[in-house]
Amino acid sequence: MRYVDWLQGFIGSETEVTVSGDVIIGTLTEVGEGTITLKVPPIIYGPPTDTALIPLRSIEFVRIVSS
Repeated sequence: MRYVDWLQGFIGSETEVTVSGDVIIGTLTEVGEGTITLKVPPIIYGPPTDTALIPLRSIEFVRIVSS
């Protein structure tokens, strides 16, 4: 089983993703061939979007908080 196939089983789950120097927390909404998408809470001074598009090659660790 490939890594992306495993992650697709957790779509809709609260997920923590560690990338270099940062942790992104949100709901896993999509798993593509090269990226995953998380729905994240809005940031006060950040961009107006509420999604984080994370390249798979930059992910160091994934934790599924709930499913």
